[in-house]
Order: sequence, then C-alpha cells, then structure tokens
Amino acid sequence: MRIMRWVGLLSLFAGGLLSSCSETDSSLEPGTTSADSCHRTVLVYMLGSNSLSSYIETNISAMKKAVEEGALHYGNLLLYIDRYNAQPTLEQLSLHDGEVERTVIQTYENDNSATVEVMSAVCADMEELYPADSYGLILWSHANGWYPKTNQVVTRSFGDDDGEEMDIDEVASALPDSLFDFILCDACYMGAVEVAYEWRKDCRYYIASPATIMGVGFPYEEMLPHLFSCDSPIPENLVEVCKDYMDFYRSYDEPYGTISLTDTRELDALSRAMHLVLAGAVDSVSVASLQQYSQERSSAVSYQNLFFDLDDFVQSVAADSSAYAAFTDCLSRAVLYADATEEYPSQVYTRWLTFPIKHYSGLSVYVPGAAENTRIDDYYRTLSWYGQVYEDIDEIPLKSD
Repeated sequence: MRIMRWVGLLSLFAGGLLSSCSETDSSLEPGTTSADSCHRTVLVYMLGSNSLSSYIETNISAMKKAVEEGALHYGNLLLYIDRYNAQPTLEQLSLHDGEVERTVIQTYENDNSATVEVMSAVCADMEELYPADSYGLILWSHANGWYPKTNQVVTRSFGDDDGEEMDIDEVASALPDSLFDFILCDACYMGAVEVAYEWRKDCRYYIASPATIMGVGFPYEEMLPHLFSCDSPIPENLVEVCKDYMDFYRSYDEPYGTISLTDTRELDALSRAMHLVLAGAVDSVSVASLQQYSQERSSAVSYQNLFFDLDDFVQSVAADSSAYAAFTDCLSRAVLYADATEEYPSQVYTRWLTFPIKHYSGLSVYVPGAAENTRIDDYYRTLSWYGQVYEDIDEIPLKSD
C-alpha cells in the first residue's frame, strides 16, 4: 500500500525556496489577510432538491452548534437553501446573547438554482448585504467533477436541483473572479484537476475530494471555527479543515475519505509541467493499471475510467525522468495537503463496494479516450485544462487491456 500524504505549506512560507514552478509574489493578497483586518463572510450554496435533502438540516444543526460555541469570530455565515417544493431562501446563522439565531434574509422565486443566473444573483446579494474583507464559498450538493451534465437525472454535474445541473464552466461563469479566498466542495468527485483549473480565477484555495463523499458530508461543527479563524493564515486553517475531515471519517462507521487542499495560483505552472511531460517522450498506458477513484456504474451510467490519480498517470507515461521530476515539484507546490483512507466506496448497480487506494496525490485527472465515449471526449476537449495540457500534442496512446 502506497498512499502519498504531504503538507506543502513549507514551500509556501519559506522564503527564497520558490522554484520556476512558482509565480507568487510577496505582496499581501487574498489568503494572507492579517488578523487585525479579518472579517469574513462564508456562503453555503445548498442545493438539496435531490436524494441529499434529509441531510440539509443535519448539517445545519452541526453548524449551529459551532456558532453557539463562538465559531464565527464576528464573521457572517450565510446559507442559500433550495429544498423540494419550497422557495429558495438566503438565511443567516448568528449568535446573539448566547443564543443562535436563524434568520431568513431573502426569499427567491422557486426557479432552478443550478443556473448561472441564480448563482450569480446570490453571490451579488452576498456582497451587497454582507461586505467583508474576505469571502469563502461552500458548494453543497451532488456532483460528478468535470463530467458533463446530461438529460439523465442519474448523472450529476454540480448542483443537482431536482435533476437540473451545472457544468463546471457554467459555475466558473457564475462566480465573481478573484472574490473567494477559498471554495470548499461538499460534493462528490470535485477533487479533479480539471475542476480546480477551471475555477482557478474564482478562488485562491480549493478543498475537494477526488472520490465520493458520504451523505453526511463534512464535519461542520469541528471545521467551521477554522473557516472563520483569523489567528493564522488561511491555508493553515484550511489544512486543519482537511484534518478534521479525515479524523471524522477515520472514526466514522463508513470509514472512507479522500481530501486535498490546492493553491490555485500554482495550477498554471502545473499544467505547463504536465504539457512538457506529454510533449516529450511518453510511454503508452494501460488504463486498468492506473489508480481510479470511482467504479460507480449502473444500467444507465458509468463513472469508470473518468477519475484517475493525477500523479499515477503522469508517472506511468513519463519516459523522461527530469520532466517528471519537474512535474512532481510543481504538484507539491499546488497540492498543499492530501490525505486518504486505504479504500474508497463506489455504488456498483445496487451495492456499495470498496476499492483500494494504492497511490494518492490528492487530485484526479481524466485520460482522453479512456471512457470510450465520443460525447464525453468531445466535451473534455472544451475544458481549459485540456487546452493548456494537450495543445499541439497528440493524446496518449492507450494499451488495450
């Protein structure tokens, strides 16, 4: 069993150690807000008109416990909630005289919340009503990474609203550029490098799982104080969020979890490093030999051969050791924290089965052609990650298994 686990914060804070992979500068940017100027608004965008509806109040109850214990540090916690058969609401959880108050700030038309228009409007309302020095976003719903939305309810791009979904480029269009210090995805398969790259202009830090997330989601009571803390830099607090997540699932009755924290400023350098690997001498690759993060399939849909471990894929095809070394250097700067249990679960038809994790870098990636589905590959070629990584080079030859 080989599971890669690292914290890359030393490379972020140690002066004079930045390599050619890094494009950072020393100016104060989002994510390095000092404690005396820190006032944060966090929006939880909850789309629960789906099979996760019963977990909405469970998660909110956990948030209320954290608020009661003083988690907000004078910040604002907002919940945009879309339920079955109800008008969506923007609500605030706050603490007054030791009591948690849950206040409806605004009510919206019962439209599809999985649209650019609605998500943009909610973000605009957040900025207008609760201006802050720092913003964070939690995307809460079903999801399936970069995989394109379809007319089938059983496939889930982000934001399943009674069967309606958003592609990741639509989410990127909906979110204001450079507003959020962090985006956290409480949704399956969003720890894909394609998603992080598509949203790199929308946030500085990105937390997500490349595999499934159990229905109970993130441990909000434990992690909420870190999302609002001003006692240390944001990435340090987000590492604690990841640790809380893994601690929770290692002791949960379904002990399966994968998580990573990505510095999105490093993703352009990572994409170029991968491009250089693939533009040089490469070996063909057997899809069956690569670490995957989903074996989910049913009679209507399959998520097999969609989410491979990023490092495992690049290592498998790289014939030039120096190019691969440069790639791993960039990967270590991009992924500040990565951890996983020894197995992950997938629903295979009607049964939940577990599969081993032998190689874990924190981010998944698709291998063009692996799904053997023209529609999927045509969509994949429209993504920003594909355009950067595969520009002017041939796609990797796949071995027949």
